[in-house]
Amino acid sequence: MAAGLVALSASAYTINNPIGEDGRYIVKYDCAKGEFAASNDVEMDEAFTLAVDITGTWLEDYVKGTPKVAGATRGVALNHWTSVGATNGDVRRLKQINGNIYGMTVCYAQVAADGEDYSPAKVEGEILYVMGQLFGFEFTADNAGADWWAWEGNEVAETVAPNSPDGNMFALAPYTGTKASSEFYGDDFSEDMFGMALKGYAAPCVLSDATAIPNVSAEGKAVKVLEDGQLIIKHNGVRYNALGTAIR
Repeated sequence: MAAGLVALSASAYTINNPIGEDGRYIVKYDCAKGEFAASNDVEMDEAFTLAVDITGTWLEDYVKGTPKVAGATRGVALNHWTSVGATNGDVRRLKQINGNIYGMTVCYAQVAADGEDYSPAKVEGEILYVMGQLFGFEFTADNAGADWWAWEGNEVAETVAPNSPDGNMFALAPYTGTKASSEFYGDDFSEDMFGMALKGYAAPCVLSDATAIPNVSAEGKAVKVLEDGQLIIKHNGVRYNALGTAIR
């Protein structure tokens, strides 16, 4: 049974996610329930919503602070790499899910960079281990990285679960090669990922079933307008702010 949310010291390398039986963070987020899942029970070729809870960290104060760039919004990014290989260098920016929880929809096999081989012939039975660093950034409607790689004087360090057996942030289920998700891109959905149409990378919770992408049809493009100086996204009669949160 996964432990409950833990209160961690405010630092650059801990987060408030639950910790699983393996001693690493649980990052899989259950969008339907609005809470973290019981475990990271997904494989490297499955799409899922990855989330981080920055409660109790310096990032919680950072995102509430005044942006350096006029008209910008502050956010959280995750620089991450895996035991099998690199990921696309643009697959870093996270979007607010709720409160201090930020995330993205990702499929690691799809965002693999430099021709990394995630085929069953190479990695069948292997567990994908993920290492990473969390940092802050600012974005505007026209610039997804208006202020980038912000640390606010904090230590540049990896984000590691306390007492992790191997110093990794999290790990996925052993790879079988039988649960591959269909290819998807951020702009297939009404809420894109900061305008970046990257394979295997989209806004958090865009899929009704994160492991059943074939059952999700792409919707029409959203309309972006400025209202009282704020970016508003209108889609299917619902208004969203720049972070993708529904507003009245």
